[in-house]
Amino acid sequence: MDGVGREELPPRVRAAVLLAMGRSTEEIGPEVGVSGRTVRRWRSRPEFRADVVRVRRRLLDGAVSSLVGGGVR
Repeated sequence: MDGVGREELPPRVRAAVLLAMGRSTEEIGPEVGVSGRTVRRWRSRPEFRADVVRVRRRLLDGAVSSLVGGGVR
């Protein structure tokens, strides 16, 4: 994550990353220090959903790059 450990990121950013990776709101809440209900509330906000989409795209781009760039033979 660009040299920054996940623990150093704000809870909302960490939650967006974990959601993009397919984790459930109930798992994410305690991991980032909030309730699952808070994560569900964040998820209902358009700007947060857009953050999750951006993270998913970056993850997918990274996966494709590693496959195309010689990660698989």
